[in-house]
Amino acid sequence: MPDTSNRPTRRRRIATGVAVLSIAAAGAAWSGCGDDEDEAVDAANEAIDNASEETQEAIDEAQEDAAETSDEIQGQVDEAGQDAQDSVDQAQEDAQTP
Repeated sequence: MPDTSNRPTRRRRIATGVAVLSIAAAGAAWSGCGDDEDEAVDAANEAIDNASEETQEAIDEAQEDAAETSDEIQGQVDEAGQDAQDSVDQAQEDAQTP
């Protein structure tokens, strides 16, 4: 059975990234009212870049986990198929033995 213990962590990371993007956008909009507009815009852009990187890392990790899970499941299917074929072969042998 695949290990799904990291799924809430990934969801939290993605949610955090979205929250950071929202806060950065709000900060950029609000910063237009002050004197430090360029600094605030730069900080917002940096926060957006960081959140984008974290979100992309979470997406990449989720895709890797999905691929690993798919490989594990395929291996289990192959093994079950082989076990079933072995059982059929054994039953045929037993049926032919007087």
